[in-house]
Amino acid sequence: MLNKGKASVTIESIVDDLPPINYKQVLYEAITNSIQADATNISIKFIYNILEFDKKDIQDKEKVLESIEIIDNGIGFTYDNIEAFKEYKTKNKFGLGCKGVGRFLYLKLFEKVEILSLDKKIDFIINKDIQATPQDNKIDKTIVKLSKAKSKITIDYQKLKDDLKEHFIAYFKLLKDKNKKVEIIIYKDNDKQFNIKSDDIPKFKDKSFMIGTHKFILNYVFNDKELLTEGYYCAGKRVVKKNSELEASKKIRFSKHFSFLFLLEADYLDENVRNDTRDDFTIYPKRKNSKDLYGSISWEEIKEKLKLEIEDIARYNNIDLEQIAKSNLENAIKTVPYLGFYLKDNNSILDSEELIKEAKAKLEADKRIIRENKEVNSHKLSIVTQSELAEYIFDRQVIIDNLKKLTDKKVIEKEIHNLFMKKYTKDEDNNYKSNNLWLFDDRFMTYDKIFSETQLKEIFPKLSQNLRPDILSIVSNTYDKEKITDIVIIELKRPNENITPVEAQRQLRSYADYINHSREFGNKIRIWAYAFLSFNPDTERDLRLDEYNTIPTQSQYPIYYKYSQATNIIINFLDYTAIAFDADIRNKTFMKILSGKSRR
Repeated sequence: MLNKGKASVTIESIVDDLPPINYKQVLYEAITNSIQADATNISIKFIYNILEFDKKDIQDKEKVLESIEIIDNGIGFTYDNIEAFKEYKTKNKFGLGCKGVGRFLYLKLFEKVEILSLDKKIDFIINKDIQATPQDNKIDKTIVKLSKAKSKITIDYQKLKDDLKEHFIAYFKLLKDKNKKVEIIIYKDNDKQFNIKSDDIPKFKDKSFMIGTHKFILNYVFNDKELLTEGYYCAGKRVVKKNSELEASKKIRFSKHFSFLFLLEADYLDENVRNDTRDDFTIYPKRKNSKDLYGSISWEEIKEKLKLEIEDIARYNNIDLEQIAKSNLENAIKTVPYLGFYLKDNNSILDSEELIKEAKAKLEADKRIIRENKEVNSHKLSIVTQSELAEYIFDRQVIIDNLKKLTDKKVIEKEIHNLFMKKYTKDEDNNYKSNNLWLFDDRFMTYDKIFSETQLKEIFPKLSQNLRPDILSIVSNTYDKEKITDIVIIELKRPNENITPVEAQRQLRSYADYINHSREFGNKIRIWAYAFLSFNPDTERDLRLDEYNTIPTQSQYPIYYKYSQATNIIINFLDYTAIAFDADIRNKTFMKILSGKSRR
């Protein structure tokens, strides 16, 4: 039993009440105890055993962690220390930021703890009282042995080194300020893995600031290229939480234009460490009581004040974060103008890519709210619909630019086909964003029934047996042949394929004839046919002599079209470059309307 004021409490109940932990938290506690005992040398030995021991095949057997030994040359367990060790929530080291329960972490992961120190041996197990027995031989060191791990422990030694350096950086700074040194040496059995020296840390500067009545001390290293950008929130001269581990709403977002390492300390942080493992703070995200002007403060207030302090440090070092933020915002808006509303009020120092990522997330969140039929005001609805339309027009421009690149003679037909609509597409795979038939004509932006070659035989079996157009779309939103009014047929030829307009025209009219003869009634389906050829002067002459009409484009060649009454087909001949430029003109018109630069 342990003393708890006038009452008593069992070791088992204390350990059971502790939250789950990992082996590193046990090490942090042991090393902290050694440092507080004025140790200058701390050795940690991970001792392994070989599972299913077999002398003939020892190298192939799995090694498991058997115990951990922490050995230091500190002052050891004096009478006062032992008495405090027996007391639950002792205040013996309260001034050092200790909660008086850290040693119980040992029994959360290990069944047995043995401590040899000076002339005493202390046995610390979960179901018995703490026992301290005298020893005949006095030693000048303290050995803490943790045995019989309750679960398998796997150790990444490089990661452990990095984590130890991070966790104790605040402590190391304190030691350096006092001209004290500590060396930590890690062994795997008897093989040294690495060592850490407390004075091997950067030189910190510091500044203080107030939030309400609470004083904070910011220790920092500015723009050291050898250091990663990170922040550490400390309590009792120990790191409790890294900035990168915080929730998005709490963490500081750094500029990539400089590196910044900081330690933040305050009595307020010391007083608000969460639970006995000291791995988080009990600080509200926002001020719980707006009238509490002098008491509790929130993460929001800490974050905003810390951000201002960092910006002030950057300005002092001739880095104008305000100008950088403005430039990043301008670049982001230029890159994705349709997100203008979600970007314009952003004054953070994030790079353009991060600004865009956050703005897209905000737009998607608003879309979900609207689609889930939650209460939405008309202003938000207007913003979302305008942004989504602008996003669609912007995405169209990217596709147009890709089409321009695909007009190279070396491109294959499949690449062109997949840009308009992926090959072998079935109707159920599609929506208005999954194909790009608007490249031909904006009238084909919306429909329900669109597919590639795969489903032709289901509706026009005779057509599929004889001829197979590359893309066929039923614009009438029905599979009933007798009710279909409009069909789009697209025939893609390789840019370098030598085919004449006469041959292509005959092929398209054949498609139309098969389609119309598949119906029992006489009324003909209106067919919009598009054929791509590699244009040249001879191609243009043939089309002019055949009395095709033209639609000018900004490319070298116009679009040629003609109506054929016999099969109720409108045939369009296009050069790949021509369709790209024609779509470009139409899309830029939309962009001008959205930006307010076009009269309507």
